[in-house]
Amino acid sequence: MTCGIELKGNEARIVLLEGTKNSYRIISEAPKKIKLLDSGNQDDVHRFVNEFNEFVREYGINKAGIKERGTKGKFAGGSVSFKMEGLIQASTVEVVLIHSRTIKAKIKGEEIDLSSVNKYQEEALKLAWVMLS
Repeated sequence: MTCGIELKGNEARIVLLEGTKNSYRIISEAPKKIKLLDSGNQDDVHRFVNEFNEFVREYGINKAGIKERGTKGKFAGGSVSFKMEGLIQASTVEVVLIHSRTIKAKIKGEEIDLSSVNKYQEEALKLAWVMLS
């Protein structure tokens, strides 16, 4: 099971795929978002970590990818998304960071059906697809 994650604001936007690049299935019953409600509140941080780890266990995820964000400049990620990234990297699953240019290069010329996910999940789907064998 492969998990693609795009971090946006206080949300981890998620898509789960199983299969191969040529024949994959989206796990539609899986959560589509996990939110960190208040990054300054320790209980909320624990809730986010526990919810993510439970999600990993429940769906048997063996690898997760996070769409890498810039650390400076116009398109830099926000502090909350970097905090979520660290929390996810410290979880029980193998996590890789993949740059958006890498994603674009790997999907160039490919037919990926984005109609089966919500608009906000499209980047996570592309990332999960890139991670498939």
